[in-house]
Formats: sequence, structure tokens, C-alpha cells
Amino acid sequence: MKVFTDLNELIKRLNAERKLLHALFQARLRYDFSYEEATGLVDNEKNLHLLIDYGVIRQEGDLIELEETYQHFFEEVLRLNEDITSSTVEENLQSLKENIDFYLKERTHPEGQGKYVRKIMRSLRNISTQASTKTIELKRVINDTFRQERNYEIKRTKLENYLATIGSISSLIRQTERLLEERRETMEVLTTDDRITRLILDVKIQFKDVFHSLIELERTIRDYLNQIDAHNRLVKHIRKLKYLKDQLTWERTTNVREILENCSNLALETTTYYTTRVSLSFLRNSDEAIEIIEDARKAISRFKALKNTPAIPLKESELNTKCIVEDFVDTDSVAKAFFASSQDLYTFVINYPYVQPQQKERRVEYYLEIVQNHYDKLHITDDWHRDGNVEYPLIYNLP
Repeated sequence: MKVFTDLNELIKRLNAERKLLHALFQARLRYDFSYEEATGLVDNEKNLHLLIDYGVIRQEGDLIELEETYQHFFEEVLRLNEDITSSTVEENLQSLKENIDFYLKERTHPEGQGKYVRKIMRSLRNISTQASTKTIELKRVINDTFRQERNYEIKRTKLENYLATIGSISSLIRQTERLLEERRETMEVLTTDDRITRLILDVKIQFKDVFHSLIELERTIRDYLNQIDAHNRLVKHIRKLKYLKDQLTWERTTNVREILENCSNLALETTTYYTTRVSLSFLRNSDEAIEIIEDARKAISRFKALKNTPAIPLKESELNTKCIVEDFVDTDSVAKAFFASSQDLYTFVINYPYVQPQQKERRVEYYLEIVQNHYDKLHITDDWHRDGNVEYPLIYNLP
């Protein structure tokens, strides 16, 4: 297979055959784009063979498709990638570790250190950007899978795989935060200005937003899985009942007759109203019609009187616009945020940004409640610290 050795040549060739590439990209999920159909989108068949020879498109029999490298590039740029992986983030994390080590080894060469500082900053940006982008893509494909995938077994498997991806992204972000904490002294002396400090602060803020999004996505997936399980149970019951009905044994082996007898479907139907028109001869020639007309006139008068009656003005106390804010803290949400961090539990709970200001005594109560409710997920060390009159052990989430 030939390889493009000049970037200008590659760009020129892609631009010349943009109609074909656009059609192939749109048909990437159909796998039915024919060679004959492709010849109608190029100026001559020689250009089509050039794309095949240079590995831009692949031919298999009478069908052709975009090579994975180009398809993946277009999907990444357009954020249409259906394959959610965390490999790119992991590669950047490994690159960040290596560049920090290389920086320390270049202590006697300031120019070399400057090069690795730039690489470290690039790795940090790439990690935060990739984590955020993958989370956005994950949200889209989760909703698309639940709404469009018709096979419930495939749908459930894909959603479970997305749960594993959420765990991978969370783990990688925790590793990055742990690395920044462990190498904090090194990171603080990388440059004489505050570029690294501002970048690390921005990355941590972005990580926090990503964690909240991942928690919400996990909750969404579990809700979707519960809906799938409920639907599957219903389908199994219906299939079993149909089988018993076909075998003419459902009345004897089930309580379907009793359920149907107690079912009042008419109560769910809309009420139908029928109007009866009175003849004009009856209204003109009957004494009973005069009484009916008089009753109707009184009813209409009462209705008009009620309609014209002004509403009772609101009291001064009812016009009070102050709202009551309930001071409630969901410790389970605080615990989920802690499991996505690298701090010890006491420091995390004390410094957690609560919606309403909390006294230190209340924060200590939240700390004890989390320990009690999530004991099996915590690693309690023998190292004790003191905060004023509070003595506590260092507690981390299990690795």
C-alpha cells in the first residue's frame, strides 16, 4: 500500500474527492456502498483506484468503505464517535508522568526543562479536554442506545459497557489528581510565573464538573437498566400467559378469570354526553315548558352573577415573597463525590462546598454518617490527626 509523503498532496487529494468521501462517511453504518455507486462520484475511475492504493478507502469485493483511520479522524473532529474508550486519556496520563520524570532529570539543562514544561502543560490540557469530550459523547450514545436499539439484550450489554467506561474515566481522573497531589512540590517550581498554577486550578474545576456529569450518567444508565428489566419481566409474563392460553389451560392454572372479573375498564373510559333538543311546539303550547324556561333563566342568571363576582383580595401575609429553604444535606451525594476524589474523608467533608453554610459540628456529623453507611467501601488507616477538639483517623476510598 502506498503512503502519502507530502501533506499538501494528501490535502489536495482529499479535497478533489470530497464528494465521494462525504458519501462514504454518511454511509459508514450501512456497509452497503457499492463500487459502481462510487464511480459516479469521481471524475474518472483512476482517481478511485488512487484512493484505494493510498489506503484512504478499502475495497472488499463489490463494496467499498472508508479506512478506519480516516473514519475515526472525521468522527473525532465532528464528535460523532460511537466507540467510547478511555485509551487516549490514559496515554496522556502516562505522558504526563514521563514528562515530569524527564523534567527532574534535566536539572542541569534549563532549555531542556523548558521543553518538558510545555509538554507537561499540553498533557494536562489534553487529559481534561479528553475527559470532558468523552463524557459529552457518552451522554449522547447512552440516550441513542436506549431509544434506538431494538434488541433488549444488546441494549443492556451496551449500557453495562458504558457503566464500565464511566468507571474508567473516573479512575483516570482520580489518578491524575493523585499524581498532581504527589508531585505538588515539583509542579510549583516548574515555571517562575503562575501559568502552571492557573492551569492546574482550571483542570481541577473541569474535573469536578466531569465528575458530577459522570454521577448523573451513572444514575441515568441504572434507571434505563431498571426499565429494561421491568419490560423483560412483563414480556416473559405475557409470553407465558399466551402459551397457557394456546394450550387451553390458562383458566385452570392461573387466576386470569378472577383478575378480569375484578377489572373495571369502563371506569377508565371518557364520559359521553348526549344532548336532547326540545321541539318548538312543546315550548309554545305546554305549561310545563314555561317552568323549564324559568328554571333555565335562573340558572343562567346565577352563572353570570358568579362570573362577575370579583375575587377576594390577597392578604398582606399571602403577598410575602420569602421562600423557605430546607437545610438538608444528602450524605450519599457527598459520599459519591468523595469516592471520585483523592483526599481523605474528613478533609473532604469539612471543605465540601455545601449549598447552605454548615457549622463544623454538622460537618463532623456528616463525616460519621458517611463512615457508618459506606463502611465497606472505605480504607481506614491507623494514622490519626487532630482538628481542634476533634481527633479523627485518615480514611480513604478503597483502591
